[in-house]
Amino acid sequence: MNPKLSIVVPCFNEAASLPALVDGFARAGSGRDFELILVDNGSTDGTAEALRHLPPFARRLRLHKNRGYGGGIWAGLSGAMGEYLAWTHADLQCDPADVFAAFDALLASGSPNRTIVKGLRRRRAFREELVTRGMNALATVVLRRPFRDVNGQPKVFHRSLLASLDRPPSDISFDLFVLNRALRLGWSMGTVPVAVHPRAHGDSSWSFSWYSRIRAAALVALSMFRLRRRDAP
Repeated sequence: MNPKLSIVVPCFNEAASLPALVDGFARAGSGRDFELILVDNGSTDGTAEALRHLPPFARRLRLHKNRGYGGGIWAGLSGAMGEYLAWTHADLQCDPADVFAAFDALLASGSPNRTIVKGLRRRRAFREELVTRGMNALATVVLRRPFRDVNGQPKVFHRSLLASLDRPPSDISFDLFVLNRALRLGWSMGTVPVAVHPRAHGDSSWSFSWYSRIRAAALVALSMFRLRRRDAP
């Protein structure tokens, strides 16, 4: 019997975070009908070993070559069995309980089969919030749809959206791509407040320096114009 909710977590060199992550989902998901799909996205550390022994609600998907942020999520979503789908991060900055809070908000919405619920990050550093607001404003202007905290996690939605996600990007613009497609189809968007915790282990693969942050922002900005061209009749 398929689970009600499938949660995809892409993992790239997150071996140190995985025991606490799986334990967090075990606690937050107690009594819930869900599966946790941990995507080993071409990791070169001990991630494969850390995912060798998992509780019954979890399973791993091994990608021998890294497919990028979006590619890892897409691989997990493509293999998910749940009626509703979600993704979040593996670095412990996102609380597993937030996924279930977003799922409950989705089910309580007026149209859970045509709504996407996402995290809205609170109490962030001024500099980080300023960058996020700037990117949201740019996305709203370029794509002519309202966006709030595009990269806030988690994302939760009905699996029927998958059929409309043709040619998804493999990079960090994946979140924007999915949100834009949902809004383009007339879906509603809901949010739940979430906190962002300090990263416990390792460094971010895209925000470890000012250069990497600028490069990531430029990549997402470029993707906005590509999406606008795709949306054009």
